[in-house]
Order: sequence, then structure tokens, then C-alpha cells
Amino acid sequence: MLSFPPFRLDLDDERLWKDGKELHLRRKPFAILRYLVQHPRRLVTQHEIVEAVWGNIAMSESLLRTHMSELRRVLGEGTIETVVGRGYRFLLEVKCLELNLSRGETGSMAKGNGMVVVGRDAELDSLRAAFQSAKDRRRTTVFVTGEAGTGKTTLVDAFLEEARASGRVLIGSGACVEQYGSGQAYLPVLEAVDALCRARGAERVMDMFSTHAPTWLVQVPGVARPDRLDDLQRRAAGATQARTLCELADALEALSIDSPVVLVFEDLHWTDPSTAEVIAFLGSRREPAQLLIVGTYRPEEAVRGHPLTRVTGELVAHRRASSIALEGLGSDAIDAYLSKRCPGHTFPPELARTLERSTGGNPLFLTTLVDDLEGQGLIREQVGGWELSTSLQDMAARRPDSIRRLIDTQIDRLGAVEQRIVEVAGVAGMTFTAGVVAHALDADVDSVDSACESLASERRLLHYVGPETWPDGTIQSRYAFRHAHFLHTALARSTAATVRMRHRKIAERLETGYVGHEQEVADELAVHFEHGQMPVKAARYHVVAGERAARRCGYKEASAHHDYARALLDKAPESRDRDILELRISLSQGWSLFQANGSADVAVRLMERAKELAGRLDDEASLAEALIRLEAVLMVQGDLHEASVQASALAPVFDHVSDAALRLFAKQVEATTVLLRGQFEEARRLLGALGVFRATEEETAMEAARAHLLAFSMGAFALWLTGEPDRAVMLSRRAQRVAEQAYDPFDHEHAAMLAEGALLHAWRREPALASELAKRALAISEKRSFAKWQSRAELILRWAEAELAQTLPSERVEELLSKPWEGGSVGRTMHAMLYIGMCARLGRPERALEVIANTLATIERSDERWLEPEIHRLRGEVLRSRKDATEAERSIARAIEKAQQQGSRSLELRATLSFHALAAGAKKKRARENVARLLSVITEGHDTPDLVDARAVVEN
Repeated sequence: MLSFPPFRLDLDDERLWKDGKELHLRRKPFAILRYLVQHPRRLVTQHEIVEAVWGNIAMSESLLRTHMSELRRVLGEGTIETVVGRGYRFLLEVKCLELNLSRGETGSMAKGNGMVVVGRDAELDSLRAAFQSAKDRRRTTVFVTGEAGTGKTTLVDAFLEEARASGRVLIGSGACVEQYGSGQAYLPVLEAVDALCRARGAERVMDMFSTHAPTWLVQVPGVARPDRLDDLQRRAAGATQARTLCELADALEALSIDSPVVLVFEDLHWTDPSTAEVIAFLGSRREPAQLLIVGTYRPEEAVRGHPLTRVTGELVAHRRASSIALEGLGSDAIDAYLSKRCPGHTFPPELARTLERSTGGNPLFLTTLVDDLEGQGLIREQVGGWELSTSLQDMAARRPDSIRRLIDTQIDRLGAVEQRIVEVAGVAGMTFTAGVVAHALDADVDSVDSACESLASERRLLHYVGPETWPDGTIQSRYAFRHAHFLHTALARSTAATVRMRHRKIAERLETGYVGHEQEVADELAVHFEHGQMPVKAARYHVVAGERAARRCGYKEASAHHDYARALLDKAPESRDRDILELRISLSQGWSLFQANGSADVAVRLMERAKELAGRLDDEASLAEALIRLEAVLMVQGDLHEASVQASALAPVFDHVSDAALRLFAKQVEATTVLLRGQFEEARRLLGALGVFRATEEETAMEAARAHLLAFSMGAFALWLTGEPDRAVMLSRRAQRVAEQAYDPFDHEHAAMLAEGALLHAWRREPALASELAKRALAISEKRSFAKWQSRAELILRWAEAELAQTLPSERVEELLSKPWEGGSVGRTMHAMLYIGMCARLGRPERALEVIANTLATIERSDERWLEPEIHRLRGEVLRSRKDATEAERSIARAIEKAQQQGSRSLELRATLSFHALAAGAKKKRARENVARLLSVITEGHDTPDLVDARAVVEN
């Protein structure tokens, strides 16, 4: 609050008082005053004012003088000095007033917006009870339902006003948008996060989101400090949907420790699937939190199969949510409304019943009709009160047959220019900027802005949302229709041809305003070009929107955008441009589907199509990307041979890849594929080229960590397999420390490094150390729903229990062996190795042999050979326990042969020790000599069980 007597200025709420009386000032003059009082008693140039108020646009001096004249009329003479030809100077002394707000840091001062709420006492009590439950650390969700116009938003706004006045509370609100909301992942959630980060006390909110939810903070433009952005982007890289949900929950729970948090999501009947998942996740958690979620929607539009239907049904059924259904207002409530709206009125008692019959008690219909009656002078304020200037019969005869007919009549009463503005706004969408409407009408932006401001303040069709700065430097005023009924009525007034032309003009202005940042408005551009009957451009922006949704882990929205793009592409004639667009769709859709649900078959088909198109177009960069993505999919699918074929095809075109992250990813995929195939020397060369082995050096560790920590797991495994067990542990531990220091303690990377470290210790036959790391990995994975690392940690813990226990009850043995162990398609041998060892130790040789047979068949099919020697050795050990010495010796000899071919000294040593234990005579002597030979080349890890056993063999 600023003071320059006799004036007070509230910059947050944009209100001006003189001697306690509020003065009306239009938005542009207010913005000029804001800038002048922030730079008092100094010359402010005309250029400065234009840039601060309108942004980077050309502005006539006469228009600026017009706004300055209005400002002077309100402030009076002696406040602003004109410096001819240069600018203006604010002459009064400006002081900052400290406000003692009883309700804490958040929210803004009540605006006294004339909101009238009647007939909703029970509903308000339900919201108050839910809020009290949240304050008692019992999180709850409330859905406010009702048909269009029943006052859902008004009810929630009244409740929020009470909540703000009651004390310290954090409130974040967001709304789904009909025209493009269903395709924009997390739209209302991001709006709510943005609101939290911009309210009073925002520094604490941003600190919490920076600590607990970097994946969300990095998606809110203009919120994070520039010096934090690089770190946030690094920490948010590689996010999964499960991780983003957990991060949001953690941030909100941390915020709610000191004050209640209220999230409001409006118009959920237009929700995107990802937002529905957020509500389900937050609402179903059982951790105590001062968290209240309020959602509004129309049940008739959330039909079966709608993303919200399952969420609301499950939450209500499990008593994690409640529902408040709004009905129409009765005559008593309407009478109360009239008494508040028109104090001291002398209306006949039958007026309330007449209005009820005319509107069906629909609050929006009612208020719009009363506005219309006032506008026509049929109800008017006289000295001493309000009166009805016509008969009830005449008023009833004038009754419109629907709210839309009434709104249409109101628009007809506007001037011709205002009518055109409203009609274009209807094409633009539920929210729009004055600049977009002006461009579609070839009109002056400031004139359109002024007209919208008048409509917002007087006509009740629109409301002002706020200013926003576009990438082209212009400052835009954003408005919104007060209700979807107003939007639909305005849109229906234009012919199809006019609507089509206006969609094109709107898209044209958005493109020029967001040059280089088109992805930020890709959803809108796709809709406008589609309705403008420009299918190729619409398809292109659907792809951009899909890629953006995928980056947010909104894979369902991404898939929907890609499907739209394909459908639009079918309408386009065969051409090079069509092939270019289909290539991009195939690349983007294939990869996002694979990330979403592991749809490898579909992804492979789409990537193969991308390869075909890239070859036809001689697009070597896209061909390289398709080969990289295809290799990764095939590797994860477990088809390592075919993945290697793609890697070979990539080599000639790899230099055409300009994206540094994609180049790094390709090298990591290739190194991993080569390692899994058992080609250890080549794998070490590739991992070394990535800088993996330098990560044991303190000064380069962070540099290496920024690449991809999972590559260091592969590096540690490669070191152990080739006979460097201590260096392998050093690399693994260093990667764990880097993950702990560089990432959030509950990040995916931290869980991964702990689980991979636990696996390394299991390979080294160190169950106690493996168990310790696996427990830590499991705690993180359960909290953040990291399924892959959770299953690996659980298997390692079961293996460790079997190794450490002298004996176990048969019930516990069956429990340990009955749980799933396979994991994914790739790396299956890692899990098989542990499970077979458990079966052998716990006396289940038949089960062990069955798993061994299946695993060896999988190895032949997938070419995942890195642990093949150990599988053969375990087969030999199991057969030895069954007294089948001949077949056991054959299997162990096979293990030694395979290990020698691969250069795996650790597995060769282990197999040779098994052979020594089995053999006799000359064979045993040769085995001991081979153990001695391996001891001479394995120069570290002397305290590991394998090397301790080896020394005992040699010494004896």
C-alpha cells in the first residue's frame, strides 16, 4: 500500500482512495499511475511509460496524452508535471504503508465485489466443516456439483473469502478450459501452483517447491529465479509421472505444516486426464496434512468414461471425498437475493415467485435477468429504495425462453463495435487477450482494451483476469467470459465462414506474438488452425502440444494430440510437407507411447515408419533420431541383437545429431547394449569415452553426474565383471554420494544408485551390505512409486535374508520364493541370478533348474549374455547338489569357457572355484593352477568372499 496524501494506492488490488473514498480509474491510467508512483519526483520518459504499460509496441503520443488527461482529472492539478517533448514527473512524496493483515501472508484484501450468496447456508456449512477437517490435519476433498449456472463458482468464492479472513491460509486456484483444456496436461494444477508461487509469502512456497517438487516449479514460467533455473531443469530431467505426483504431494504436505493449503480446480467436466490423476493421488493419500481440495463440475457433462468419473466414485466410496450438489433457488432465497441486491425495495411479494417460474431458480439466469430488468429500467432505484416500474404480468410476458436468448438480447443492446468485440472473443475462447481480438477485427488494441474493460465493469459479460507479457514484448490484457453460457451465446452469433476467418486471424496473432515460444500456446494454435480449416498447420501444432505434454509426463494428452494430428494429416494431399509432418508425428508418438506404458510393439512400428520416411526425405538427422529411439526401445524390450543392428546403422549418420542430450543418450544406450551382450572390452571403451570411470575422481564427479548416473551403474558392473571389484565399489559409492548431494534425497536417481549399489554387493557375495543399501532404496521407491527399483530392492532383500539365515521355516521359504522376481525384459539375468541362488540355498533345486532352463532360453532369444557364465555355473552347482557330477562338470566347464570368451575374470574365478570343488586328481590340480593364475591378475578386492576362497584353495 502506497500513500501520497490525500491519496492511498493499493497496487495489488488496483484500488485508489482519496480521503477514504474509493475513486474509479480505468486500467491503463491506473497502470500509468503505478509506474509514476514507483518512480516519484524524477523525469519518466514517454518511452518508459509505453514500455511499462503496453510493452514493445508503437504508441501514438495523442493516445498517451488521452490517458494522462484522465489520470489528471482523477488526481487533480499539482500531482503530475508535463515536461514538454520528454515525459512526465510525479510531484508528490510517496510513502509505503505497512499493513497489519490478520489473515497472514496470503491472499489479497477483500475487493467488495458485490458478490451476493443466498440459499446456500447448508452448502457453505459443508465447506466450512471440510476446511476445519483440513485444519485438523485430516486432508479432504469436496466436489461441488450442479448444472450450468447453479452458482458453483460463486459458492466457492464466498467460502474462499471467508477462509482468507479466518487466518493464515495458502490458496491456489486453477480452471479447466473447454476449448483446449482436455489436451493440455495439468492445466489447472499448474495454474494453482502459479497462484501459490505469486501470492504473498511466495518465497517460502517457491523454496518448498524447489526442494520437494522441481518438476513442477520448472514448468511455471517466470516464477523460478534465473540463477536457480539451470539447477531445477537438471533435477527435473528424466521425470516420470509417478515422480511428479509424489513431488507435488510432498511439496503441498510440507507447505501445510505451518498453514492450511486449499486447492481449487474449477470446471472439472473439461479436465485433462492428468489432472484427474493428480486429484486421485492427492485425495487418496493417508499422510496427515492441512490440505483441502475443492473441485467443481457439471455431472451431466462428466458421463461414463470421463476421466473424472472414476476418481470421484472411488474417493467418495472410500470416504476420502464428499459431494455438495447445488439445486435451483426457491422463492424465499430469491426474495433474500432481491433484498440484498436492491436494499429497501418495494417490490410486490409475488415478484420472487414470478422470477422463480421465469428462471427455474437457476442463479445465473436469475442474476442475468435482474441485470436486464435494471438495464431496461423495469426495476430502478428511487429516493428511498427500489421499485418495479411495470406490472408482474408485463414482466412475465417479456420472459425469455432461455438464458442464452436473454444473453443474446443483452448483446444486441450493445453498440455495434462492442458486439463485434464480444463475438470475436467468443471465437478466441473462454479467456482471451484484447490484442488477439483487436488483430482479428483490424482494430486499435487500446480501443478494444477499453471496450473490454467497460464490459467487464458494467455489462457483467466479462471479467478482467490480469496483464501478461508476451515473448514479442507486448503487454496484453487478458479477459474471460463470466460463464460458459456467455461464450457459447457470443460464438453462435457469427456465421461459419466468419468464425473460420476469425480463427485464422487469432492464430496468426498468436504465432507472431510467440515466435520462438510457440510450444507455450501450441494447444490453442492447434485448435484455431483446425477450426480455421488449415489441417497441416493444425496437425503441426498438435504434434508440438503432444511433445510438450509428454515432457510433463502427460502421456494420455500426448497420445490424444498425436491422434488428432494423424487424423488431420489424412485430410492433407500427398506431398513432401505431409511426409515431413508424418515423420515428426511418428517419432514423437512412438517415443511418448513407449514412455507412457512401455508399448514396445507400437513404438517399434512407428519408429520403423519414421526410418522409412527419413530415408525417403534424405533427412539424416531424423533418421539418426529414429535409430537412436528404436535402439533404446529394442534394448529395453530385451532384443539386444536387433538393438545392435540399429546401432550399426546409426554410425554413418550419427554426426548429423545436433542435440547434445540425444547424442549422449545414444552413447549410453550403445554402451549398455554392448555390456549386456557380454562384450566387456568394448563396453569399457564406450563407458570410458563417456567419462564414467573418471567419476571416482572428486574434481570430475559432478561433471560426470550431469550426464546420466545410471551409466555409472553400468560402469561399476563392468569393472566388477572384468576383475576390479574394489574400483567397482568406489565408482558405485561415488555415484551414490553424487546422487545424494546433487538430487533431492527422494529423487529417482538416488533410489536407482542405491538399488544398483545393493546389486553390486550382492554380486560380490556381501549380503549384509547389499541389504543395507536395498532397504534405503526400498524406502525411497515405496514413497515415490519407483516400481523398477522397488522390485529390485525387494528381491535383493529376500536374497540377503536367505544368505544370512542359518535356517528358515518352510512357510518363510515359500513366501520368499513365491513373490515375483522377473523384473522387466532387459536385465532379466540379473534377477534370475539372485533368484536361482535363493532356490539353491533354500533347498529347492527343481525350481532352480526350471528357472535356469527358462533363463538360458531367454539368453538365446535376447542375446543378453553378460551373466551367462554365472547361470551355467549355478546350474552346475544345483546338479552337483543332486549328485549329477558329470552334467555338473559339463555346465561349470561351459561357464569357464564363456567367461574366458567375454574376458570376465570375476565370473571365471567363481566358476573355476566351483570346478575345483567338484573335480578330483589332475583336473583339481589344473583348477588350482587356474585359480592361482586369476589371483595374479586380479590385484584388488582381496577381502571379498571369492578372493578369500581363492587364496584358501591356492594355499592348501
